[in-house]
Amino acid sequence: MNAFEPAIIVTRPTGQARRLIELMDAATQVVSPSVRIISLPLLTIIPKSDAALSMQLRTALQRATLIVFVSPNAIECTMRAIDESGSSWEQLVDPTVKIGVVGQSSQEALIRHGVTKEFILVPAQDESDSDGLWKVLQTTISDWSRESVLIIKGEGGRETLMEQFRSVGATLELVSIYARIPLDLGSSLWQSCAVLDPHHTLWTLTSSEAVRHLGQRSKEVDRIPKITIEGSHALCSHVNIAHAAKQIGFTNVSVCEPRDESISELAVAWLAEQVKKSP
Repeated sequence: MNAFEPAIIVTRPTGQARRLIELMDAATQVVSPSVRIISLPLLTIIPKSDAALSMQLRTALQRATLIVFVSPNAIECTMRAIDESGSSWEQLVDPTVKIGVVGQSSQEALIRHGVTKEFILVPAQDESDSDGLWKVLQTTISDWSRESVLIIKGEGGRETLMEQFRSVGATLELVSIYARIPLDLGSSLWQSCAVLDPHHTLWTLTSSEAVRHLGQRSKEVDRIPKITIEGSHALCSHVNIAHAAKQIGFTNVSVCEPRDESISELAVAWLAEQVKKSP
């Protein structure tokens, strides 16, 4: 290994990581051609697609007055399921239905799929989580007894929003549209990270669940290859993710917006700082 060979590890699921890696590839080469950008999908998103789920989703979309997507993955898997059923978003969803999302990335995903921006409810960038969305919904909806709320999510996940909707008397329906599969602890993909110098390595972390899985793998000191995060830097797309990163052993932690552009910009800034410090 060269004396100075910086690396940026993108831990998003493969599909989601593609655009971010392209942005980083273009921007980092100007700063340091020796940088390695490594894809390590700590979670794999598996869309669920069976006849019963398709029927449940179509029916739920038609009767909902508020649709809440918990993530961009929920949006992409929903749109895929609608297409595979031979329907379209426009056929199933009234154009005036309110749509709640927890962050800017989800808003952008909906707009790419043709959803009108004015009907999308999204919290401020510094409150991009379920609590932030709840604040927005509370100022938008006055009579929850008249609302039929559909939450589209992955299997498992936090119960906060569900409890809040139940507490105000809204009619609530849940559709789990995808599963998250952690990267196998014995996968050969870990090898690409084991040979890196931790002090010149940046982990981009966009999921608390993925961070916890990374922590589990790094604690397995007897497993080959060994994964070392001590001394590495972590760039996290939310304060909750940053907290999870610190819990598993990261000490150099920073937070950015969840947008690809923001992650790429701060990763480039980190790289520039590494170049400045290098011999």
